[in-house]
Amino acid sequence: MRSISEALSGIENGEIEFKQKPNGAMFKTLSAFSNTEGGFVFIGVSDSGQVLGCRCLNSDLKELSDTIVNSLGIHPSIDCVEIEGKNIIRIAVKKSLIPIAYEGRYYSRVGNTTRIMEGEDLRQFFIRDVSWDGLSSNHSPDDIDPETVRLFLGLAIRAGRLSAADDLEPAHAVLTRLGLITNGKLNNAQYLLFGKKQPSYSSEYVLRVGRFRDPTTITGDRWIEGNLFQQFQEGEEAIRNFMNVRYEITSAQMERQEIWDYPREAIREALVNALIHRDYFKKGQQVVVKVYDDHLWMHNPGGLPPGISVDDLKRSPHSVLRNPLMAKVFYLAGFVEQYGSGIHRMINACISNGLSEPVFSSDRFGFTIVIRKDPISIDYLTGIGLQERQIRAILYTKEHKSISSGEYQKLVEVSSRTAKYELSDLMDRGLLERKGKGRATKYFLKNPND
Repeated sequence: MRSISEALSGIENGEIEFKQKPNGAMFKTLSAFSNTEGGFVFIGVSDSGQVLGCRCLNSDLKELSDTIVNSLGIHPSIDCVEIEGKNIIRIAVKKSLIPIAYEGRYYSRVGNTTRIMEGEDLRQFFIRDVSWDGLSSNHSPDDIDPETVRLFLGLAIRAGRLSAADDLEPAHAVLTRLGLITNGKLNNAQYLLFGKKQPSYSSEYVLRVGRFRDPTTITGDRWIEGNLFQQFQEGEEAIRNFMNVRYEITSAQMERQEIWDYPREAIREALVNALIHRDYFKKGQQVVVKVYDDHLWMHNPGGLPPGISVDDLKRSPHSVLRNPLMAKVFYLAGFVEQYGSGIHRMINACISNGLSEPVFSSDRFGFTIVIRKDPISIDYLTGIGLQERQIRAILYTKEHKSISSGEYQKLVEVSSRTAKYELSDLMDRGLLERKGKGRATKYFLKNPND
């Protein structure tokens, strides 16, 4: 005699629903299962999992099946199973290829709850299997910029990803081979990747880069039009023009090295991802980059798909391609190293350049990346009025992870009293924090996000 737990072994909790008898809530759940990953409804079981039993005549199963077909238009598997000496009805529903509504409403399964889909969630649901970049456009081959196609071929050949390509191959032949022309028609990917700059770009497909002193004070603004290759190149240049740069002379080669506020690798990765993963179904919205004094903020109107979180992507690199054709072309051009590795590449670039890990967030408005400038730089420390001794101590702490009062005294050659006073001043300024007691006391850089 099987128990209810044995009968449900191997089934995820979110794929199970108990009902004492058929009712409206059951049909909503069946709709939700059909619209997500499928599931099982058990009739004759209480919400707590107590087996109550129900009648399981063939006529009952047929009547239930007819009602489900008439109400939802689906054909689930319905059978009678014996649990704990009682009969219950098991309804098994598979994921549907088309949206399933109940009484004009669409439902989805989130965890172990059934929820109605409305607004943006419903719109996203209807276009979940539709790729914007693969849809046919109204543009002709005359709208393609041959120079951009030549640029792409050169990049792809140098990247070793189109080694057999001929950079003199006609543009139409190149794009047909890449799957961007189907039955003689141009799709959205081809137009946005290789199109000529024209008025229609300015209203929909534009990149905006601004320099901000604070959220309301704009000191520079660039509207970047054109195809995605042009937006990427001009966008990177605009961001760099709004950043600070310092120069260091490498002792080995005696060459001048440029040190920017934010690593180029992280900026390029963030910008590429924003351009190829944005939701182009959303009209009148742009990819926006804001460069502040202490951080860079980048947003694109294309959040993560339902069921996928930022933590999921950080734990296990996973490729979520909203516009697969555009992603493929940028990969071939060498702008994308490996599908799904973008977040880790940005994190590694920032950490290796002494910055904190970027902050990623996704909501119904889109996907946002925030990269903070290194607050522990000589220019910054001088600008806030630190003494030379304190600056040396902060840089020492940054390199060695901590500093003690004794180390401070030896480093800058001051008395114990002066060391204690100047370390306390650094704590008051929010730069250091103290841990430990007595001789074990150490001072550490304080996390600016705390």
